[in-house]
Amino acid sequence: DYEESIRLSDNEVRDYLIKFGIQDNSMLHNLDRSIRNEIIKKLKSINGVSIRQISRITGISKSVIDRVK
Repeated sequence: DYEESIRLSDNEVRDYLIKFGIQDNSMLHNLDRSIRNEIIKKLKSINGVSIRQISRITGISKSVIDRVK
């Protein structure tokens, strides 16, 4: 069986952030940690979004994103 790998573009991921109410990175960085982590969880659950991509778009380190469960 062959599974096609799906990758979303950075702009598509940014569109998800806007849907979650995050207009820019500074807004995400200024949120309470628990709220920020909920948004990171939502991003991680989207098929086709990698931890590296979330890190690149949000400016949050890969290790922090990886630790969010």
